Amino acid sequence: MKQTLLVFLSSILLLSCSDKQKKETEETEQETTTSTTENSTTSGKTAVFKWDTELCANTGTYDSEKYTEEELKNTYDLWFSNSGGSLSTNSSPSSQAEIDKLSLSDLTAEYNEKKAFYNKKMISSPYWEKIKAEKLHELKDTYELTKIAIEAYSNPSVLLNNRFSKNCTEYTKALTSNDSILMLKTWNNLAEKQKKNNGSPEDFMRRHLEKYNSKDRVLNAKIELMTYGWWNCANAATFKINDDGTMAKEFAKLFIKVTSECDEP
Repeated sequence: MKQTLLVFLSSILLLSCSDKQKKETEETEQETTTSTTENSTTSGKTAVFKWDTELCANTGTYDSEKYTEEELKNTYDLWFSNSGGSLSTNSSPSSQAEIDKLSLSDLTAEYNEKKAFYNKKMISSPYWEKIKAEKLHELKDTYELTKIAIEAYSNPSVLLNNRFSKNCTEYTKALTSNDSILMLKTWNNLAEKQKKNNGSPEDFMRRHLEKYNSKDRVLNAKIELMTYGWWNCANAATFKINDDGTMAKEFAKLFIKVTSECDEP
């Protein structure tokens, strides 16, 4: 009887340990998943290249007689690390002090530095040449638009007769006029439009009225109309790349085999 009881208790303990181990394994598998994809094989020499995306650490085996590590790294940067048309030089001041610090020379220096990236060695294929050209186009448009925005604070006439402003007549008319009443009225109209898309419309209008009723209201009107009126309108006319996931797939095709370890989103 005692022997039977001991066997029964041992079975329960074994089942309990087994269930616990199974649960721990499942939890570990939920945290990371590993997948491997393979493309066509090659008879050339191979090497390994590693890169990260938002959730995955990737390791790819590639034909080193086709590509170099430098070309792969720069192509990865073109796709994933490069910020495309983004420029960090300030063109949206929030005060007169910031307006006084606006710098076209800083903007041009940043633009030239970013443009120089495209002279680096990258994968030479019709697809990646197309991406490089499109990213350069995006960068150039952003630079031209930002240059106009900076210049407009000292010379508002630059807002007229440029390829970005043609659908922004309401804002260019107010910003290039000497009529402060028109500028304030246009600013109020803009605030009404913004209020409709704001999660806290009452708080938004309270902040707007504080700026509107301040001694710097004409300056505030200019800044708000430039940043949220003209810029948002004109920016819609710039060239932008739509990354629908194709770049990631095309980059993976450069490798014979890719292994990815990914965190759960």
